[in-house]
Amino acid sequence: MSSSTAVAPASRREALFGAAQSTYRDFVRDKWLAAGTALRFTGGRLAASLGELDAVLGDWADQRIGDVREYPSFVSRDGFPLEISVSWRGGVPELRVLFESLGAVPTARAAQDAGRALTRSLAGRPGVSLARYLAIEDLYVVEDPLPFRPTVWHSLAVRAGEPPCYKVYLNPQAHGRRAVPEVMRETMARLGLSRAWDVVAAGYRDLAAEGHQLEFVALDLADRPEARVKVYFRHTGRVDLDRVASLARTHDPVLAGPAYRDVHGSPALPANEPMTCLAFRSGRSAPEEANVYLRLAGEVESDADAAARITSVMRRFGIDHRQYLDVARALAPRPLETTTGLHELMSFRTASQRPDVGVYFRFAVYDTPVDGAHA
Repeated sequence: MSSSTAVAPASRREALFGAAQSTYRDFVRDKWLAAGTALRFTGGRLAASLGELDAVLGDWADQRIGDVREYPSFVSRDGFPLEISVSWRGGVPELRVLFESLGAVPTARAAQDAGRALTRSLAGRPGVSLARYLAIEDLYVVEDPLPFRPTVWHSLAVRAGEPPCYKVYLNPQAHGRRAVPEVMRETMARLGLSRAWDVVAAGYRDLAAEGHQLEFVALDLADRPEARVKVYFRHTGRVDLDRVASLARTHDPVLAGPAYRDVHGSPALPANEPMTCLAFRSGRSAPEEANVYLRLAGEVESDADAAARITSVMRRFGIDHRQYLDVARALAPRPLETTTGLHELMSFRTASQRPDVGVYFRFAVYDTPVDGAHA
């Protein structure tokens, strides 16, 4: 997910990927194939996942990327509307793509409309349910959405032995920051999560004053009882990484501490806008899990430096770091020692004694970040 333009000066760089003549579809297929091959997906599974990817990308993906961005997507600092990530849960990798659908014209309203249409097109797929999304959609769409802000985004995730998973991302700031508490109160009431949300809402004003800004809401588009509602906070300034995460039942600051230090040193008080996601499930009286996203932009000297820090975390907790390195090298346009900016985030979740780790890759195709303040 995007870092704000406050981070951009530390990350100014020439484009890593010469993609102007490619279509969005061909570009992301190439990267998906590279990552899936590095993860040793079987031929059949890789082909099936490419089919899912093609199906979820709309006609917009057949546009040429071009030398100049026409629409600045908030997915990336340079306005590119796609990112790929890999998460290791229980040691098993999950390959994912996050994207914003582009509209027929290069406006935020057109992108919002395209995202809404894509959500509806997923109805009827095995295991997919739109009921929770449709119950809250009106809280998150507006007549004139701001440019370079989230609209209606989606992700596709593929993991061995499981059907494809879809998620939708929404912007709780769509009506302005002052409206966020009311938007969240109504969202959680409609989703039957008011009791669990009260744990967060009781301290929301203090969290916001300390620099913890609520930026995304995401829903698993699934009909399973364990389907999550995820709430993402961006941390501005030098903040305690456990402040929001400790609201979750399974977060363990003692277990998380070494991962923070492997990435950020000691004391781990990064100022490059890390994030925390709280996951809510039906029937629970508090947030269930917390994912802490440690931002690498502005922190590392090169992608090799980022890889060394991520590898340290993975080795510490018994995750196959060689598999991760294969993915990073497969996605990089040049040796990792010669690039900066491919690695954006490392996520860390202490849901068990074997934490889950994720790595988020960005594809800078334009020469400069998007100008403008992070609203």
